[in-house]
Amino acid sequence: MRKIKIIFCISYLIVSILSGCGKQEPNIDLSNIDISDIDKIEHTGTTGGQNGEYSYSFSENESNGFIELLNQVKLGNVVDESDALSSGAVAYYKLYYTDGETLTISPGRYFKIGDTYYEFKNYDELWDKFIEFNSIH
Repeated sequence: MRKIKIIFCISYLIVSILSGCGKQEPNIDLSNIDISDIDKIEHTGTTGGQNGEYSYSFSENESNGFIELLNQVKLGNVVDESDALSSGAVAYYKLYYTDGETLTISPGRYFKIGDTYYEFKNYDELWDKFIEFNSIH
């Protein structure tokens, strides 16, 4: 009986540890953003140089294109911030929803949404399109 309890305890411990190591799926799905829910999109950032900060509001056409691009983004697991941080140029996009809510994102090798970084699964496929939006200001 004692051996059964020991085996049960060890098995329970192993299962508990393994279940805690499961993948963290993204808690936001960018493919669900609808342009009709967006009031405006503000693009801010820095070029990394002195006096390189900028701020720009997208036109209606630019907003439509940007939302179409966001709808194509595939996110993976959450990434530790220390692994995701980079230096130099950075761009932020703040989406202002018609209901007053906002969402700030920063695309890059890792995709930042709010304060959380995610794997950007289709980075290679979409990055050049984000570069086009990054150059609008």
